[in-house]
Amino acid sequence: MKKNFLDRILFCNRPLLPVMVGMLLWMMPALSAFSQEESRDFFSSEPFNAQAAGSLSIAVDNLNFFKNNEYKSKYVNGYTLTGSWIRPKLLYYPDKNFRLELGGQLLAYNGRDDYKLYPWFSALYQPAKNLSFRMGNLNQDGNHGLPEPLMDSEHFIWDKPEAGIQTKFRNNRWAVDMWIDWQTLIFAGDPYKEKFTFGTVAELTLHRSDESSLSLPITFNGLHEGGEIDNAPGLAKTHIALSEGLKYKGNLDGPILKSWEFSGFLLQSTYPQGETGLPGKSGNAVFLQSSLNTDYGSLAPGFWQGNNFFTPLGMPLYQNGAIGQQVSVSSNRLWIFSYRYDRTIFDQSKFGFNFNMYYDPVTQKKSNNESLYLMINLSFLCKKSAN
Repeated sequence: MKKNFLDRILFCNRPLLPVMVGMLLWMMPALSAFSQEESRDFFSSEPFNAQAAGSLSIAVDNLNFFKNNEYKSKYVNGYTLTGSWIRPKLLYYPDKNFRLELGGQLLAYNGRDDYKLYPWFSALYQPAKNLSFRMGNLNQDGNHGLPEPLMDSEHFIWDKPEAGIQTKFRNNRWAVDMWIDWQTLIFAGDPYKEKFTFGTVAELTLHRSDESSLSLPITFNGLHEGGEIDNAPGLAKTHIALSEGLKYKGNLDGPILKSWEFSGFLLQSTYPQGETGLPGKSGNAVFLQSSLNTDYGSLAPGFWQGNNFFTPLGMPLYQNGAIGQQVSVSSNRLWIFSYRYDRTIFDQSKFGFNFNMYYDPVTQKKSNNESLYLMINLSFLCKKSAN
């Protein structure tokens, strides 16, 4: 008899339900994810200030990083990223609802003589407190709120800055981020295809009080390569990934223990057939995480089960295949443990440490990564507002 979607997840290879139940019992008491409450590794977008009409200021965003990846996988190699990027820019408010940003971003890796320099231009229109429209370079803080299997946070330290269009909306019930990052533009006869990524991340708050909150996160993102006016060989290709989840947060308000969280996601992906060694062109996964946030950092156990799952935008270790490689794993299972610690140095600037371990119970191999980062965000007022 044909199994439905949930059956395929829970009974892939061997029954997964007992494993999930056991893990839930293990995770619920306390362990958790990394860093202080609501901490984000990468923050580089200044809050919009509607009171700054007529003002001109200089902002300097800087990230210094050392990240070491030790992976034991058939199709993922380990590597180290170390370097920094700096983004100086002018911020001008011609109106209380509008901001222009003009500058550049320099990315340099330690141990290399070459560097990457990108222009930075962004126009931000905020007609209401809860609604904003951005064109030009985008706000990709917090990885757009996407889970690591769907969007690898390393894009922030080796990709050029996102650029395209973006809309954000937030009220008491909804938080929504929609964007298109246009990575390659084509003209007639170009020997390559146009390329862009896209996404929508929405979170519906079902309950919120001083003690706890319950929300429903929903994500949709992907990558498209195609076009009609180029001379590049091959067909258009599209990758799409979806996730639906449930997230709970409880406040502890203790002198050391601050909060705990639990989230669970069902994920689905579609991809071009034959691009990897995976059969078919779709897959699914289960992703569970728990976290305990304290004054001494955060601890976080997690669990991943992927069945023919693949998206080129996600962290490679979670994927069941890789582009251009015929080696694949139809099903993978990971037990995850994370620790994160960071401290604010001054406003919007912090120093942090992150450690993640991934254990594959099938191959009995352990992978890990660790990182140090120093993020600095400064601003200097050059011309006061007219108010």
